[in-house]
Amino acid sequence: MGRIYATTAEYEAFTGQPAPANAARLLARASRLVSAATKAAIYDTDPAGYPTDPDVRDAFRDATCAQVAEWARRDAAAADGEDVAASPWTSVSAGGLSFSRQSAPTATAEDTTLTPEAVEILEELGLLQVVWQA
Repeated sequence: MGRIYATTAEYEAFTGQPAPANAARLLARASRLVSAATKAAIYDTDPAGYPTDPDVRDAFRDATCAQVAEWARRDAAAADGEDVAASPWTSVSAGGLSFSRQSAPTATAEDTTLTPEAVEILEELGLLQVVWQA
């Protein structure tokens, strides 16, 4: 199992909101995105591969929580019937005008890309910058 950078309690402290029912799965998934985005970063780790510097560890935790917060916000909006315009068209016709949208959210590119807030958190410590040395 991969490293998970935040707990449900840390998520709730970060957002001030209750964690979604599937928080453990979302935190694991977001941790994988954070790990993938920072694989070229240079930082000290413990034997399990977690950052040892408290600032770096906090950035990984906060970026993970920010990612899950965005997913939770989007899922809650969809469940409440909001944000319908954000879902893609599944069918459009011109003759006789016919439109349709999907009724349930599906995976999008947003699901595999860090949110802007998560990127900002990691960039602040230079964890997304690649430095080439000759």
